[in-house]
Amino acid sequence: MRVSLLSLFICTLQILSAQAQPTSAERWQADIDFLQRELPKRHPGLYRYYPQPNFEADLAALRNRLEGKTDLQVALELQSIVAKARDAHTFLELTPLLQQRPVIPIGFGWYADGLYVSATVKKFAPALGKRVLEINGMKPEAALEKISRFFGRENEESPRKDGPQWLRFPEAIRMAGVSGTDTLALLVVDDKGQRYFLKVHPIDFQKDRASAQPAQFVPKSPDLRWNPIKQVFSLHWLAQDSIVYLQYNACMGQEMTLAVGDSAVASQLPPFQPVVDSVFRLLDQYPGARFFFDLRFNYGGDPADGIALAEKIAALPFVNLPNRVYVATNRYSDGAAVEIAATFSQLTNATMIGEAPAQRPNHFGNVQTFYLPNSRIQVFHGTRQVSAVPGNPDKVRIDTPVELPFSAFRDGRDPVLDLVRGKR
Repeated sequence: MRVSLLSLFICTLQILSAQAQPTSAERWQADIDFLQRELPKRHPGLYRYYPQPNFEADLAALRNRLEGKTDLQVALELQSIVAKARDAHTFLELTPLLQQRPVIPIGFGWYADGLYVSATVKKFAPALGKRVLEINGMKPEAALEKISRFFGRENEESPRKDGPQWLRFPEAIRMAGVSGTDTLALLVVDDKGQRYFLKVHPIDFQKDRASAQPAQFVPKSPDLRWNPIKQVFSLHWLAQDSIVYLQYNACMGQEMTLAVGDSAVASQLPPFQPVVDSVFRLLDQYPGARFFFDLRFNYGGDPADGIALAEKIAALPFVNLPNRVYVATNRYSDGAAVEIAATFSQLTNATMIGEAPAQRPNHFGNVQTFYLPNSRIQVFHGTRQVSAVPGNPDKVRIDTPVELPFSAFRDGRDPVLDLVRGKR
């Protein structure tokens, strides 16, 4: 009898406990409420392009359609709402959720001549290096337009930068209307004009390891930009061309990291001031030498060192002359790198060369994060308004547009550096 009563008691506790647990929809309701309260408090310009009534109405509509949706589907819906703020620094970090399911193992990249398959796996190796003419019967531009609902579009470069990465996620391509399944049907063409029809889909990397071996391009005889050894920044004296070339891959250095009290990170970084001293020593030693400051693929950090460099260039008449200073960006230049480029465009006679970044010169920097309480999704957002140029242009000014063709990437050539060298 005691055993029966004890079993009944335990069973009753389990039932009551289950009844007390919030449902998935209730947990998401709480997360959405938290986001609605916290994001506007933490982001100083959330409503600049996304009026508060629209933001709140979209969240309310999502609350009403939570039942029956998976966590990933709700998270993607929430991300599509946040993306309407048109701020590249404001987003939900969904990578952990997205990678819980198999992804399509193919890397697309946008080049001067269109969308290409620049990386994949052995199973889909025939697609490697081919230009994509159609994705599920639509032009690549149309597919990128559809998938762009999931990221903040600051200008026309945003879909070309971020869109190709989102095409790897089956749930995203279904929700965006790019595909009705987890498959991308590709019409591709090779260098000789031969067309091929290929289907790419997720694969199980654990069960099919042979097919999952990477297939990608390694640039031939790489120029400086494509050299596989990447540093935070590196200085090169190109004697034959009389060019002082500073490749600035991240906006961070030992001095600025020490200034904010992070000695552990600072010990892992090179000092920047000796590099600056060397730049001006070379420019002084070789009258007429040109300075090429390369911000392409710079993923951001702290703009202080780059802004100080722009101010020092601007203050020296023997350097700050037309056709003496070149600043390169591309659509992947981000955050602090965009602010630095905009500062050079305002203060100096630099020739701005390359591609416009996929971010406005006036944006929201100093990115901070918080977590949604139930899903534990990390939310990124800007905190500091950057006002680098007058007005509110969509893009950094580019004086000499140079977009990278796929053939140049494949062959390890750098058309931007070639142009500064005077080779084209």
